[in-house]
Amino acid sequence: MATSGGLRERKRIQTKQALHAAATKLFLERGFDQVTVAEIAEEANVALTTLFKYYPGGKVALVFDREEDREAELVRAIEQRPDDTDPLDAVEAFMVSRLPFGEEGGQREDLLALIFSTPQLRAHVRQKWTDCEDALAAELSKHEVLAGPSVRALARFILESPDIAARESSPSATLQTIFANLRRGWGL
Repeated sequence: MATSGGLRERKRIQTKQALHAAATKLFLERGFDQVTVAEIAEEANVALTTLFKYYPGGKVALVFDREEDREAELVRAIEQRPDDTDPLDAVEAFMVSRLPFGEEGGQREDLLALIFSTPQLRAHVRQKWTDCEDALAAELSKHEVLAGPSVRALARFILESPDIAARESSPSATLQTIFANLRRGWGL
């Protein structure tokens, strides 16, 4: 029984990877708006219903190979940070580990160019961050970073920073500069 569960899980992962790879290939070749979900399913050799089973968000979800509960993961990053790390350092490290930061080169840069040149994809990425505002403000308050409306304003500025940094030639360095300016400007 354990073997069939393992096989089923491997097949699920393979199918998701095939769909993501097919979508990425077609989007990079022809552009996001020129590709249909039916074409992606055909390229991945799966039924259209299978595509929506794994990616109920449709085309937008197919661009991102790693969907997560960003809010829960962000809170976890702050809560589980090392004792010698302040909450803002934990948030910055968390952001650096997500798109568009990290290693550079190849298909990743082409995918980033696609995301930031497609309004629907860019809005999705931005919203993944800004949807975390309440949780981040609560977590920063809990750790006494700031209080009242100031903590909400700081949270909002922090969560807009990935969108700003992603448009620069060196997103990671830009993010680092933004956090340095936030600390200085907020007296943190």
